[in-house]
Amino acid sequence: MEDPSCERITKITKARWSIEVDHRELKQTCGIERCQARTGRAQRNHICLVILAWRDKHKRRISEKITFYNQDSNVVKDGVSNSIKRILLTT
Repeated sequence: MEDPSCERITKITKARWSIEVDHRELKQTCGIERCQARTGRAQRNHICLVILAWRDKHKRRISEKITFYNQDSNVVKDGVSNSIKRILLTT
């Protein structure tokens, strides 16, 4: 086996870190670990849908220049705001 160059090691380390960050985002913001399915097929479907949701969130994050955590908090803020507006309109 040949000795890798410093540049090659740096490139591999950056790629590995990128994978770690993506995995953390899948776990923390998309709920990949919360699958309660028992069959392999259902688990694969869950994983596929989570990855598709993550991809859409990632595209939105890039276009709007916000973090995943800001996206989640914005969803909650919008939901609470809409609920308050609905309550105020019915009273």
